[in-house]
Amino acid sequence: MLFEQSLQARFLIPMAISLAFGVLFSTFVILVLIPVLYMILEDFKGLVSRKPKKVEVETEVV
Repeated sequence: MLFEQSLQARFLIPMAISLAFGVLFSTFVILVLIPVLYMILEDFKGLVSRKPKKVEVETEVV
C-alpha cells in the first residue's frame, strides 16, 4: 500500500502509516514502559518505607 500510486491509496497512505506507528508505540509502552515504571515505584516505596530490623538476641543458659 505504501508504494501504490492511485488517488485512493494516496489518500490512505498517511493514515496507514500513522496507524502502524501508533500500534508500535502503544505496544512499546504497554510491554516495556509500564512494567519498568511499576518496578521503579516498588523500589522507591521500599526505600522510603524501610523499617529498621529488630535483632533478636538469644540468651544461652549455661
